[in-house]
Amino acid sequence: MHETINIGTIHWNILVYSGLLLLVSQAMGRLANFLRAPRIIGYLLAGIIFGPSCISLFSEHVVGKQLTLLTEISLVIISFSIGGALTVDKIKEVKNSIFWITVLQALGAFAVVGALMAFLLPLLLPSYNELDYWRVYFPCALILGAIAVPTAPAAILSLVHELKAKGKFTTIVLSVVALDDALAIIIYGFVIVWAKSLIMGENVSWSASLIAPLVTIFISIGIGLSVALLIKMVIRFFSPRDVMLGIILGAILLTGGLARSLGVSPLLASMVLGFVIMNYVRHERAVEAHDVIENIEEPIFGIFFLLAGAQLDISLGMKALVITLILIFGRFAGKLVGSFLGASVAESTPSVKKYLGFALLPSAGVTIGLVLDAHPVLSQISPGLGELLVSAVVGTTLINELITPFFVRYAFVSAKDIQVDEGLKFAQPVALVGRKGNLVSHRNHTKK
Repeated sequence: MHETINIGTIHWNILVYSGLLLLVSQAMGRLANFLRAPRIIGYLLAGIIFGPSCISLFSEHVVGKQLTLLTEISLVIISFSIGGALTVDKIKEVKNSIFWITVLQALGAFAVVGALMAFLLPLLLPSYNELDYWRVYFPCALILGAIAVPTAPAAILSLVHELKAKGKFTTIVLSVVALDDALAIIIYGFVIVWAKSLIMGENVSWSASLIAPLVTIFISIGIGLSVALLIKMVIRFFSPRDVMLGIILGAILLTGGLARSLGVSPLLASMVLGFVIMNYVRHERAVEAHDVIENIEEPIFGIFFLLAGAQLDISLGMKALVITLILIFGRFAGKLVGSFLGASVAESTPSVKKYLGFALLPSAGVTIGLVLDAHPVLSQISPGLGELLVSAVVGTTLINELITPFFVRYAFVSAKDIQVDEGLKFAQPVALVGRKGNLVSHRNHTKK
């Protein structure tokens, strides 16, 4: 039976919305380019304008129920591309920088946001003052601090492609972003166990809080590695490009689906899949595998960011505005300071010290996933509190995605990893025609 949506007296098939999703996102992305802004801005504004909060072309039911599968598919494809953007040779060149920057920028965001919220939430949420601080405000502060850690791979990868960025700075950025989500999942895994224990007034089980997140990470890596090894064995039998697309898409969806079914991270599993294929499959085959995915990435970015923009509930967002602003500025401060300290400890180049933090400011789609995962825990305190904090985090992510592409662009330009014609800054869309001219074409591979 075909999926339909009832709007008024007309039953629209879900394919209508899928088609509109692609057409509207690409049109708004092109309009953003015309106005000299990144395409991501157009995609997000399309979601806000055409979503439930404004004209509701895409209703809350359509966005929240019918099109969620497209969001999940987009995320695993984007994660695969992030993993494929990393090569062992290039990571070895900057491994010291990657380690220190990844750890300190993540801990910086967690510490600054967590501390601000631990201090300010009692002032911002006076209706809960009669409740115990350690069972209400402190666990909320821990959760919000952990949710502030992830960086948006989709936003950064989209801009890397659009700007045709390449160089050591770009390699460090993509490496940190790829590892950042894994570290964010580990931190969140620890924090959610502690928060549950505090809210319920229980003693923290240190063994559970340490082991459970690590098991999740290992299972995610194992899934990505297993599917990648399978593809490595069979990929030589699929030469035509049109067949290659089906094989790689199938591998990506299988990886994400297995991870989701087992309750682990589909993002991390897909990143591992992309990384292993690019580094440990025969060179020509690996490049072809990533080429066919790159050719469909721009529509994928459009789908993902339009649906992200459509998640905004303006009425709830206004109620949570102060919390939203604190989250944004606290996260910015933590990322910038942590990145600078990490680059300083690693004795990185001046451009990495000065500008890398700006490239890590976009907030991840996984941030929304984490806060939705935490919603049942927050709702144990009060259903209203859970809804309020979810709205604050969603608003933070969307505002962040609207303003941070300009910071990311500033970082790449300042680090001299791109050359932009002053008269055409974002004015012309970049055609994604394989790996020629962009980041991956400049990798040094050896035949495996």
